[in-house]
Amino acid sequence: MTLTSTVFLGVAGMASLGMAMERHHEQIWEGTALTKQRGWVLRVAGWLLLALAAVLTVRLQGASMGITLWVMEIGLASACVALLLSYAPRMLPWLAITALLAGWIIH
Repeated sequence: MTLTSTVFLGVAGMASLGMAMERHHEQIWEGTALTKQRGWVLRVAGWLLLALAAVLTVRLQGASMGITLWVMEIGLASACVALLLSYAPRMLPWLAITALLAGWIIH
């Protein structure tokens, strides 16, 4: 497991949390309303991916450095997701899938 794969997990987690927001969900899927069940699943998946990235980063780098790197990773991930939501929101599901696959392949 490398730190690059934890960055990809963070990106997928932040993308999932972004898709769980009603406003962004409607942007991505062109006016389709977010159901409670889908929103719940996306939120849980996003938090699980972020937690997994945190655990892996701490295991690779130790507690103090791992937490610091994880915070920087999710900051980078959130900036990427925010920019993508601003300019090309319909690409966000593809970013999440690509990030998950890249994290798995690099593993």
